[in-house]
Amino acid sequence: MLTSTREVGRVVEKEKFDVALINALLKDSAKIIRSLAEHPFPTIALGVEEDPAEIIPLAEAGASGYFPITGEFDQLLNSAYAAVRGELVCTPQIAFTLWQHIRTLSERIPRCTPPVRLTPRECEVLTLIAEGASNQEIARTLVIEVRTVKNHVHNILRKLGVKRRAEAAERARELLGWPLPHTPHRRR
Repeated sequence: MLTSTREVGRVVEKEKFDVALINALLKDSAKIIRSLAEHPFPTIALGVEEDPAEIIPLAEAGASGYFPITGEFDQLLNSAYAAVRGELVCTPQIAFTLWQHIRTLSERIPRCTPPVRLTPRECEVLTLIAEGASNQEIARTLVIEVRTVKNHVHNILRKLGVKRRAEAAERARELLGWPLPHTPHRRR
């Protein structure tokens, strides 16, 4: 019987498995389940009380399913086959609890702003804005008319939902993760 994540890792590297059955009564069962998450097979936690306080941490660790401590062998086979198919065998109460847990977790995650869709030329203009270039400098660099630059700037400000060029540069850094490049255009 394997009892540590190191032992489990060595065996997994040598063998090919369809499903892993992990004794949930082991002290480090969640740690062992977590260590198996990188492998392409489901993991079933064995000997679990049908209590959300026990099942949720195992699910968070990466268990694909569980087998109750009071279960029978045919239920174990059913759970294993279901996990291989990407399904979960559980009571309606556990399913409800898992859904509630997902909702609670999603409420903690900040809502992301929808992605901003800029044209390739708008991206070039925005990069130069972020570098501190004026409209005239942008026009010279991109070999376009100043009024074309103004149109691009107007569209960028509208798409980013800002009113000023500096806000557009800051918004680009926030939304797109753009660093502020070090170029000759940058004002000091």
